Amino acid sequence: MIIPYQTAQVSFQRKERVGENGENSEVYVVHDEHLDAELVVKQVKTDGFNEEEYLLEAQLLYRSTHPNVVQVLYACKDAQHIYMAMPYYRNGSLHQVAEAQELTCRQLIRYSIHFLSGLNNIHSKGLLHFDIKPDNILISDSDEALLSDFGFAKNMDEDGFATPEATYRYHLPPESAHTRDFNNSADIYQVGLTLYRLLAGLDSLENQWHGFENGAELAVAQRKETYPDLSQLPLHVPKKLKTIIKKCLKFDPNRRYQSVIDLLNDLSSIEDVGLDWRFSIAGNVQRWESISSDGTTLLVEVVHNGQCTAQKKTAGGAFRRKANLCGANLTPERIHEILMSSDW
Repeated sequence: MIIPYQTAQVSFQRKERVGENGENSEVYVVHDEHLDAELVVKQVKTDGFNEEEYLLEAQLLYRSTHPNVVQVLYACKDAQHIYMAMPYYRNGSLHQVAEAQELTCRQLIRYSIHFLSGLNNIHSKGLLHFDIKPDNILISDSDEALLSDFGFAKNMDEDGFATPEATYRYHLPPESAHTRDFNNSADIYQVGLTLYRLLAGLDSLENQWHGFENGAELAVAQRKETYPDLSQLPLHVPKKLKTIIKKCLKFDPNRRYQSVIDLLNDLSSIEDVGLDWRFSIAGNVQRWESISSDGTTLLVEVVHNGQCTAQKKTAGGAFRRKANLCGANLTPERIHEILMSSDW
């Protein structure tokens, strides 16, 4: 005997639209009447066509159970739309967190280890994500980074390759110029771009992109590995972290990290020195501030001519100038040494 599926009713009230909306989708914070809880619902317009294709994202999310992958709570449909319900995280996306305040390298490494653990999980299950960017990494209420949005995700074939229907144009790997089949190195390239943007500026790729007159110029810069411009990374970024990002962004996919585990191992081994600087620019002054758990504050300010002033204060005290770390006409290399110094 065939037992038919039973249809039940879902009831929610839209409260506000959130995040980036796609061509056929919108995302809302809603109040679910039956759960009496705030959720996030992604609404995808189907008009009754290709419903199985649109439901694939919910199915992939459901199969990718992991503490660092956003979970789908339920999926449903009506005559015109597919709906996917997920937890509502008040902290929003990593893009929103970084937009509100520059991340320290310690925060970046910590969040990266979180979402990369989720990425490693989906790779181990034969999935490629194809849309890794700061908007698609959510920050949970316990301040952990979760990989989300599987709208472009695809199952790998037996050789580890898959073909996405689309991807975010600023995060296209360079090999997309001559192929539509990608392996896990495409996701790793997008990880590199994500880390780069979180350090160099969320709009850095787009600004550089518009500096090219045509696609041929961009392709040459990618081949020479001058795009993205790694010299735009701030001076407080540890050399090992720069090396990791550079390896993720290699033009040749075979020279990138070949697994997320290798990338995680390198991130985890970065020395715990100078990771708490928070960078900002005010007029012609570059400013770095580091506040430790005991309230000790370090401050470095550099004007456009290379004049550097370094100061330190303990909790409740006043700033004192660190003469051995100050100077005029300092090179970027020397400023980096000051930021990484143990002579504070």
